[in-house]
Amino acid sequence: MQHLLGPLDPPLIQFDSIHVNSMTDASGIFMGTNAQVNWSTSSKSNSGLGEVSGEHNKVWNNINTVYDNDIIDAPYTKGDLIIGRV
Repeated sequence: MQHLLGPLDPPLIQFDSIHVNSMTDASGIFMGTNAQVNWSTSSKSNSGLGEVSGEHNKVWNNINTVYDNDIIDAPYTKGDLIIGRV
């Protein structure tokens, strides 16, 4: 007799390996029975120089200025402001 997967059987997903090169905002690796309740993220980044990548790069005598005079960086959306969250 063949066993057919029914609605109560969990799905079977198998990985030989998982490689994580970097974790950023709103990233997560979860295992087992879990639930992410009220999980949200927001971030801000100011960069006056940008990004320097590659090999043998040199940045000499640079002057960077970031002028950020706004009071709110982005309007709040549903779930962004939860009283009591640290």
